[in-house]
Amino acid sequence: MLRSLEAQRAATIFSSPRPLTELRLRPRTVSELVDAAIALYKRDAALYILAAAIGYTPYLILELFFLRPDSLSNPFAGGLVTIVLSLASLVTTSFMSAVVVKLGSQAYLGNAPDLATTVAEVAPRVPALVVAAILKAALIIIGAMFLLVGALYVVARYFAVASVVVLEDKGPLSAFGRSSELSVGRKGHLLKALLLVFLIYFVLSLGVTAFASLAHSTVVTRVATAAWTIVGWPLVGLTEMVLYYDARIRGEGFDLEHLAASLDAGTAARPAGGVS
Repeated sequence: MLRSLEAQRAATIFSSPRPLTELRLRPRTVSELVDAAIALYKRDAALYILAAAIGYTPYLILELFFLRPDSLSNPFAGGLVTIVLSLASLVTTSFMSAVVVKLGSQAYLGNAPDLATTVAEVAPRVPALVVAAILKAALIIIGAMFLLVGALYVVARYFAVASVVVLEDKGPLSAFGRSSELSVGRKGHLLKALLLVFLIYFVLSLGVTAFASLAHSTVVTRVATAAWTIVGWPLVGLTEMVLYYDARIRGEGFDLEHLAASLDAGTAARPAGGVS
C-alpha cells in the first residue's frame, strides 16, 4: 500500500508544475517539518500572536494578581495558589495551542485562516483538550520513571492527541488511539522534529528570561516571559500540526486525497460546457 501511495505521489509531482510555495502537502524530513512551521508562522505571524494573546492574557492577569505578598503569606495559601495557577495554565495553554493548530491547518490546506470562527469552533473542545492534556502529562510522568526513555516514547506515541481532538473532533480517549495509530513506524521521526522545535523554543526562552532578569523585578520577568510565550509558542503548535499531517500523508496518502478532493471541487464549480 505504501509503495502504491509513493508511486501515485511521484506521478502527481512530476506530471504537474511544482508550486512556488514550499507549503505544498508532501512528506517532509525533520528539518523541513520545522521549516514548514516557520513558513506558516511568518505568513500570518500577527494572526498567531493575536490568537496566543487571547488565550494567554487571562492567565497572565491571574498570575500577576497572585504575585501580591499577602497572597503567599502562609504555606496553605501558597499551595492553593500553585494549584489554581497550574489549572489556569493548563486551560489557557490548551486553548491557545488548539486555536493555533486550527488556524495553521486552515492555512496549510490552502484556505484563509479565520480567527473569530476558529475561536468559536475551538472553545467547546477545551474540556476535552484539558482532559487529554492531564492524561498525557500523567503518562509522561510515569514514563519518566523509566530513565526518561518512557517519557520520550509517550511524547512520540501521543504526539497528535491535541491535533486529533481539534481537527477530527474526537474525544480524549479516541484521540489517544488515533495518535497511537498515526505514530506506528515513525516514532523516531516524530520525536526528532518535536525535540528540535522544543530546543529552539526553550533556548530562546532562556535568553528572554535572562535578559528580563536584569531589571531585578519579578513583574518585569513574568511579563517578559509571557510575551515570549505569546510570540514563540505558536511555532510549537504549528510544528505539531504539520507533524499530524505528515503522518497522515505518509500512512494514509492524505496529500493525494486532498488533491483529489480539490480537483473534484474545481470540476463541480466549473460551469456546464467547460466555459469559464
